[in-house]
Amino acid sequence: MFKKILALHTGGTISMAADDSGAVITNEVNPMTQITSPIEGIAVTSEDFFNLPSPQMTPRHMLALYQKIKEEAHNYDGIVITHGTDTLEETAYFLDTMELPKIAVVITGAMRSSNELGSDGVYNFLTALRVAADPKARDKGVLVVMNDEIHAAKYVTKTHTTNVSTFQTPTHGPLGLVMKKEILFFKTAEPRV
Repeated sequence: MFKKILALHTGGTISMAADDSGAVITNEVNPMTQITSPIEGIAVTSEDFFNLPSPQMTPRHMLALYQKIKEEAHNYDGIVITHGTDTLEETAYFLDTMELPKIAVVITGAMRSSNELGSDGVYNFLTALRVAADPKARDKGVLVVMNDEIHAAKYVTKTHTTNVSTFQTPTHGPLGLVMKKEILFFKTAEPRV
């Protein structure tokens, strides 16, 4: 039986390309929407919800994202949000403070744009889909998944402007890891407020 995952794309480096000068620009087509059936057993519905550089993400955008999650939750087993990393932790925290459905809500991004050497966007997206489809990820609040690590939204922070392992939980580490064959949670999320 397929796990149904809704992917909401909001823009950011994960959906953009670097031009000849190194500036990151919006693609005409989001590369994440081109991944139609990436993982066996997971059916993905993709929607370009916004296409913003993440510094332009405002609380109004975050609220619209929350409302979309509430509207669509009954149709899906999990939701993955792709997001720019400059404000990813703020959006994750905002969503985590809201009344969420009991499905997995996962947010991910990329430190390197789609046409850069070593781009991490597709891999982070695929691992986020795997986490969202895993029953152990349900009802844990918003999870930030990047670089094979699973972090609780209320503790994660961006620690570096270019390093792919930038998202960290300095106080006590990640909640879990994305392994080759399984999703491993070795800490439980604390009760949500």
